[in-house]
Amino acid sequence: MAGKNKATFEVRIDEDLYKKLLVVAEAEGLNLNNHMLHIIRTNVAYHERVKGKIDISKVVIPQKED
Repeated sequence: MAGKNKATFEVRIDEDLYKKLLVVAEAEGLNLNNHMLHIIRTNVAYHERVKGKIDISKVVIPQKED
């Protein structure tokens, strides 16, 4: 991942789920950001195994609304 641009986005979740994610992240020895990255990478890898490699060459990242 070194040298790649990083994108940020907000996620709105209910407080109970947020608290549970904090507990799971701590149990895994990760901070919440790294835990979420692990979950997302695992999900994308699964999707690509099942559906095939994702072509991101034409994907446009939406601009943040103010």
